[in-house]
Amino acid sequence: MTDLEQSSPIAWPAIIEFADGHGYAWVENADDCEAHHPHAGDGLIDGEGRLHLLSQRDDGSLYWQRQLRLISVPALNESLRAHAARLGICCIPKLRVTTPAEAVALVAWLDQQ
Repeated sequence: MTDLEQSSPIAWPAIIEFADGHGYAWVENADDCEAHHPHAGDGLIDGEGRLHLLSQRDDGSLYWQRQLRLISVPALNESLRAHAARLGICCIPKLRVTTPAEAVALVAWLDQQ
């Protein structure tokens, strides 16, 4: 296990949503998360639509804390379109996901462009 611990199971792969507004990153597993240098306050959306917030303990260690709510797919579509636009992807209005798993796959595809 890495120093980014999980408070509950995460359905991998997943996407990190950076709190600083820098979009998303696709991650295959917990080890991949560290390569993106996430900070407390960043979010993680797993393939089942569960939200996890990167939180910090008193000792400074970070862990993914599961949130009680599921992701809103319409809101996710809006932010994914904005992310794709920042990457220079064309046909932004046509980008649409219907499930969290599709969102994870879309971010994986966008990361390869």
